Amino acid sequence: MAIGRVVVAVVCALVLTAPSTAAAPAQEEHRPATMTMTYEANGLIGVVHAPRTLVGALPLVLTSDISARQLVRQGAVVVVVHDRSALPRHRELWRELSDGTGPLADRFAGFARHVVVAEP
Repeated sequence: MAIGRVVVAVVCALVLTAPSTAAAPAQEEHRPATMTMTYEANGLIGVVHAPRTLVGALPLVLTSDISARQLVRQGAVVVVVHDRSALPRHRELWRELSDGTGPLADRFAGFARHVVVAEP
């Protein structure tokens, strides 16, 4: 009888500590949550794609290319504009926001400390 208890204990221990070999559902690729917002200021329209949680200083990318999601997943704030010739004017709006001023300051105040506006 004692041997039977030992065998049961060993089997239970093996079952409880063995790695699972059952097919596990495929885990979804880690994708940080993102947000999309639109602004219209001084006759300019931009669509902002950004990580939902802003941590640290993030690069600002101004583009007319609508495939911005990959850059956002890498931690950038992306502003998509429809008129490439207006990129310098959009850049100036975001520089003002970095100083806590300008027409974007009310709606995008949370971005002021987190966006680094690069020089062209």
